[in-house]
Amino acid sequence: MNRFAAAFLAIPAPWVVAVVFLLPALETALVLGVFLPGEVTVVLGGVIAGRGGVPLFAVIAAGIGGAITGDVTGYALGRRFGEDFVRKRLGSRWGPAHRWLSKERGGFTIFVGRFLPFLRSVLPMTAGAVKVPARVFLPWDVAAAAVWGTGSVLLGYFAARDLERILRSMQRFTIAIALLLAAGFLGWLWWNRRRPRPGNRGRKRAR
Repeated sequence: MNRFAAAFLAIPAPWVVAVVFLLPALETALVLGVFLPGEVTVVLGGVIAGRGGVPLFAVIAAGIGGAITGDVTGYALGRRFGEDFVRKRLGSRWGPAHRWLSKERGGFTIFVGRFLPFLRSVLPMTAGAVKVPARVFLPWDVAAAAVWGTGSVLLGYFAARDLERILRSMQRFTIAIALLLAAGFLGWLWWNRRRPRPGNRGRKRAR
């Protein structure tokens, strides 16, 4: 990780925004999350912005745009080639992603998945393969990418003077956010299941 950070921070400033866009896009478009540290790249882009190397808003726009582009591409490929193709491509990663989406095909699962490192790179393609409706996937994915991209860049921007500390704490920060979102989602599921249904009330009165 330190070698990657050193290499990234050494690239010419005009390339920073392009790389911040490209790596998160490839991470989810081609399911290369294991090999491409998309989140680290976006945070390091914020570090360079904090040091005055590139404009902050350009890095934020690149981080958000790259995440959305990759997610939408992965989703489209999943819809185009179907479950069999995606299952073979993802291998052991198919199971967790499929189970995550099968719990409740609501958009909040898409939102939370963006903040979970073990799901982020595979969830869009899986969502397309299991035919999550585009009207559900797209709004929640765009919202998640906006929060993730902005938060990751600002995390690097405000910690630009203490890079080693931010690299150590970044994973814990992401996991904490994901746990909070997951807790909110589970709370919503619990409340939704306990809430009386109009049809159920009608049947009780009929009795």
